[in-house]
Amino acid sequence: MAQMDGDNLVLPEDIMTNILTRLPVKSLIRFQCVCKRWKNLFKTPSFIAEHLHHSSRQNPSLLFEDFGKSDPFCMCLLNREMQVLEVSNDPFIDFMGLWVCTFDSCNGLLCVGVASFSRSLSLLLWNPATRKLSRVPTSVSYFEDEEFFVGFGFSPSVDDYKIVKIHVPGNTGRVNQVEVYSLTTGSWKEVEFGNLNGVAMTSNGFSYNGAIFWIGSKLGVEEDEDDIDLIVSFDIAMEVFILIPLPSSPFSVTNTPYPRYLAVYDNKLALLSHTLSEDFKSSLIHLWLMEEGTCASRERWIWTKKYTSCPYLGCLLVPVTIWKDEIVCNVSTLSGPLDNIEDDQQKIVFFNLTTNEFKTFHIRKSVMGYGIFNYVESLVSVGNIHTE
Repeated sequence: MAQMDGDNLVLPEDIMTNILTRLPVKSLIRFQCVCKRWKNLFKTPSFIAEHLHHSSRQNPSLLFEDFGKSDPFCMCLLNREMQVLEVSNDPFIDFMGLWVCTFDSCNGLLCVGVASFSRSLSLLLWNPATRKLSRVPTSVSYFEDEEFFVGFGFSPSVDDYKIVKIHVPGNTGRVNQVEVYSLTTGSWKEVEFGNLNGVAMTSNGFSYNGAIFWIGSKLGVEEDEDDIDLIVSFDIAMEVFILIPLPSSPFSVTNTPYPRYLAVYDNKLALLSHTLSEDFKSSLIHLWLMEEGTCASRERWIWTKKYTSCPYLGCLLVPVTIWKDEIVCNVSTLSGPLDNIEDDQQKIVFFNLTTNEFKTFHIRKSVMGYGIFNYVESLVSVGNIHTE
């Protein structure tokens, strides 16, 4: 209940705090000048966590990284009301002319890579809502002809954000070294990766529930031995790797020539895949859910095929994530065999998992397509600030 302070009506502290946690970050940044108490409140871990909780429920968004623009880093945001909003790229002005790519999004932070032809890739952490950007220190090791796969995620049990860099030097395809960066300590360290021996990575990481997941392959040792596709899981708190088999059934997605993506659905890890009809005139998208088996079950990891869409005519749909009970798909026009698929990335398609209906949504014209990420506004800090 409101209280009187002289002639003024004052809300109790807990009610005022509850209201503030529901406001957009842009408003909270402006309100820092109201009083010192509010400015300090917005920096407390409890307020940041509560604001993130409400933001995740109230306005989950999609970020689209537009590879067709000439700007160093061009993104737009699709909010819950299906409004397309520009995302300021002012913090990236210093990176004009460089290659910029987003690896993952977690709790309002983006892990971004920046590189040129003459320098190795640098990693940045960026909060688009606060417009803060932090340069991650250079990792310990560097290999010639270096290739690596990146994962970024958060563990609530240790209250820390970590970046995982899996080195695959040369053209061996095999994991050579793994380094982990902790936002809390601000430093890199090497970690053991014994069970990744003979494993080749095929995707960058996807974070969920205190772990980071990649899609990879266990390479066959003998010439006539096939590679076995699998999921590589990294426990962020324990810093250990686990290998998880992909689903095996008459509708198996193993050994598919098409890319597969990881997502979250019904609070479970989900695997998205797609197939083409034999005449190349329609495509189907598939959703698998994974859960850990009980002690009584024979298998530790149990996959269930949850959905297969109805055929989508004339276009190849590539499902990349799940947003508000809808599978979000990039689109390519089908003009014949796979070799002749023509790029047409002016739109995305949503497949509604409740109604089993497709819906086309135009973002804006793009030459090369979109990277698509789930995103929520937050006040989470990027650490040591490199630029405002």
